[in-house]
Amino acid sequence: MIKPLDGNHGRGITLDIQSWQEAEAAYGRAKDVSTGVIVEHYYQGRDHRVLVVNHKVIAVAERIPAHVIGNGQDSIEALVEAENRDPRRGEGHDNLLTLIALDRAADELLARQGYQRDSVLAAGEICYLKATANLSTGGVAVDRTDEIHPETLWIAERASRIIGLDVAGIDIVTTDISQPLKAVNGVIVEVNAAPGLRMHVAPSQGVPRNVAAPILDMLFPPGSPQRIPIVAITGTNGKTTTTRLTAHILGQTYDTVGFTTTDGIYIDGNLIEKGDTTGPQSAQVILQDPTVDVAVLETARGGTAAIGPRVPALRCGRRAECGGGPLGLGRHRHGGTVGPAQGCRGRSDPP
Repeated sequence: MIKPLDGNHGRGITLDIQSWQEAEAAYGRAKDVSTGVIVEHYYQGRDHRVLVVNHKVIAVAERIPAHVIGNGQDSIEALVEAENRDPRRGEGHDNLLTLIALDRAADELLARQGYQRDSVLAAGEICYLKATANLSTGGVAVDRTDEIHPETLWIAERASRIIGLDVAGIDIVTTDISQPLKAVNGVIVEVNAAPGLRMHVAPSQGVPRNVAAPILDMLFPPGSPQRIPIVAITGTNGKTTTTRLTAHILGQTYDTVGFTTTDGIYIDGNLIEKGDTTGPQSAQVILQDPTVDVAVLETARGGTAAIGPRVPALRCGRRAECGGGPLGLGRHRHGGTVGPAQGCRGRSDPP
């Protein structure tokens, strides 16, 4: 088997190479996709994708390459046109299945099977149009989650742990997924770090699997806190100094403090962006950073209402009114007072 070093969706892959001429052509197809080329041993068997989430097997699908079944009357090209009229098929990943393309690779595969586009298949005869079983090249999926052998399940989970992937698509080639791999000469041929989900969510045959739920449960474990404390500070004078003091105090308790002021955005004491950053866009920079444990937001009086809808629950608001000008960073000016916020609170609008 010859395939690109860093390709995807089955592009540029050639299987079951039988001659030097086929190898040269396969090399050219792989080079069209990537600067590097991989040569691998070819194993006979059916293609299976095992989805592992948080080191647990969630779903298994057998992927069948794009094909048509003869009716004794229509040509292969006519059968492909009829198959592409299936409402489930669309361009790329726009639909549950992908349109089947009769391209150069399809013509070569037809020739190896002794067919051409105008060949008429006997009733019930299967003709494969793609060498790879990717859904993105027109393949279909059959759910096999309940059939995988326990030993193969354990091997797939172990592979995800060894590689260190929370979400992994393990590609297994075997003649029978219900048997141990060593009993049927089955192998793991690839591990995908960003596996597709539609083959499991909407298989052509079998039980649809809700694979999104385990991923969300892994990212957001039930019962665990999903929000961070937020302090918004507004007023006339002394807002920046009050924001810095508040951030410093909170830094004694929380690992990473993010705060915005009139001189920049800071995360963990580092200046991320310089400038007057007291508006809603600057607040979003802090609130969208996954490393921030607590947010302190200096907010212009006119921007408080704008920030409100972006903050699900504003638990603490402060208004800074410091007489005689702003508080100095190095010394405290007599007469400054910091009072509780009045007449302004954060709210969360329904979607």
